[in-house]
Amino acid sequence: MTDSGARRGILELASVAGRTVVTRAYAENPLKLLLPRPRERAAWVYTSGFGGGLVAGDEVALDVKVGPGASCVLTTQSATKVYRCPGDKVCRQELRATVARDGLLVLAPDPVICFADSAYEQRQRFDVEAGGSLVVVDWLSSGRRMRGERWAFRRYSSRLDIHLGGEQVLCESLLLDSSRLPAGGEFKTGGFDCIAVVALFGEKLVDEVKALLAMIAEQPFEPGQELLYAGSPVGDGAVLRVLGSTPELVGRYLKEKLDFLAEHLGETPWSRKW
Repeated sequence: MTDSGARRGILELASVAGRTVVTRAYAENPLKLLLPRPRERAAWVYTSGFGGGLVAGDEVALDVKVGPGASCVLTTQSATKVYRCPGDKVCRQELRATVARDGLLVLAPDPVICFADSAYEQRQRFDVEAGGSLVVVDWLSSGRRMRGERWAFRRYSSRLDIHLGGEQVLCESLLLDSSRLPAGGEFKTGGFDCIAVVALFGEKLVDEVKALLAMIAEQPFEPGQELLYAGSPVGDGAVLRVLGSTPELVGRYLKEKLDFLAEHLGETPWSRKW
């Protein structure tokens, strides 16, 4: 992915007198950064855009720096819609973030919704210093199901890279390409309409990660479940993968399992959404 023609955004945060403040915020259309009044110790930043999504050929690149001791929730106003992309046009988003020692970044957007005939590429890289912590929620829905657009997009490509203390600890990649096999086919997404990946790393989250993995391991599976989930330890962190019959079902599951974030942020990123 190249961001040479991308509309850029910059977000920098620092800890001042026990609170996190935004020291720099810059965004070029169609990207917008909304900065409400800080809550508790963390700063909450919402990304948005005109029309609530990306139109054919849109490219957006955002650089985020979380300073020592700072905490940030980076989320969205609503689901990111990817509109139809005629011809060979593609919508692209790139996020590059660094988290300093004792810092915490929680990326918790609403899901991506790819409309019929759309093409979307996403690249996210996180560099977390030793002592920093990170939570990343990355999820997408099958599209506008009620309009018959179930997995009807042309192409979806996503890559997530996480480096902790200078060492790469995770490379998560997903490609759904309708030119090879229908994305809603039996051997791709099956009967599910939402896919989510959650990555959790850092010293602040060690105890919560262990408890979450233990909880998942103890829960039995039944045939025909509308929600499937699995947790994988990665060093002192973990990756949680979820498949659900609806985005609402997956959202409620994430809200329940990640409720411990309220201890670090004052409330969870979903407390005012669902």
